[in-house]
Amino acid sequence: MSNDPASFLNKPVKIHSVAARPELNDKIGIAQSYLPNRSRYLVSLPPHISPAPIALKADNLSLPNFSERAKGKIDDIWGMVLTVYHDQSLRAELRRGLTSVESRLPPNVKVEHVAVGILLLLLAVIFFIGLSKTIMLISLISMVFVVALPDIFARRDIKAIVTNFPMRWKEAIEQNTGYKVSLRMATGILVAILLVSSKVLLTSQTSRVQKTKFGGDVNFDRLGHQSAKIPGAKGNRISFTVEEIYKLGYEDGENKNIFGESLPKNHDSMSFMSLDYGYDYDEINYNGMYSSPPTPKQSKFGISTIISLFALARTVKELGFIHGRFDLNVLVSNVRNLPPIRMALLAFMVYRVIKAFL
Repeated sequence: MSNDPASFLNKPVKIHSVAARPELNDKIGIAQSYLPNRSRYLVSLPPHISPAPIALKADNLSLPNFSERAKGKIDDIWGMVLTVYHDQSLRAELRRGLTSVESRLPPNVKVEHVAVGILLLLLAVIFFIGLSKTIMLISLISMVFVVALPDIFARRDIKAIVTNFPMRWKEAIEQNTGYKVSLRMATGILVAILLVSSKVLLTSQTSRVQKTKFGGDVNFDRLGHQSAKIPGAKGNRISFTVEEIYKLGYEDGENKNIFGESLPKNHDSMSFMSLDYGYDYDEINYNGMYSSPPTPKQSKFGISTIISLFALARTVKELGFIHGRFDLNVLVSNVRNLPPIRMALLAFMVYRVIKAFL
């Protein structure tokens, strides 16, 4: 008798048609093992649904589609939030923790003050490194905290938490992917995540300000248009690009306005340059006056690329592995049978990963 007759092992499964416990229907779990003597799969569910695994027939299980798995994840997270909220022992532990923190703060400093300080620090980090990098940084810190949470709740010291972290990380990978990995492989995955994330966080764009030959600063906007301030320039001339002038005239025509109505009142002194050196413009040598706009230095591995890489790896594992071994023919067959929306998402993930290497 096969140890996995329906090929459900270590995969997400959707429960259905269970008459004895209808509350389990439409729930998403992981098929942990197969019981040949009972012809049932042992399915693990989130703790708030069932603390212990449940034995179910293959007829009561099916492979969920993308939307069903996403809905299952949301239900799991919401259930965990409710479980934590209603857990009196955990709430008491949090109160004790807050009391302990307050006792260690300086006089006249409350936890609320610390919270406001953290919020201001967060806003400063967003201002200096950007929102996307801040989200990545918070995600990394949260990941480390969640993995080490069992040891933190057990009140182990820092040395024990650090020592147990590789094993906790290995367990987290197995629980979230359903795939068995060695400790060395899990450590390699962690190092790769940290290296790629560090590269993204530490890569900054080059300055968009350059010096002119006349000693002033040249700034470039998002479209590459130049505006300059030169020491000793006379007055403040109004400067427009040709595209902007064309747009003003086009809008006047569209709105049936009088010709030139959108131009400023002092448009007679308007110039296509923001500089005035006291010379005839025809006598100025414009060659080399400005440097070309610098090309921003951007990291090829952005957050979207990293997410696409991991999502692509998980998709290949789900569609191309059978009985723990990779089969290219199975992968191709499963990809061809994907729903159109998931096929489009898969193509987008492949595009993002390939673009990062070009």
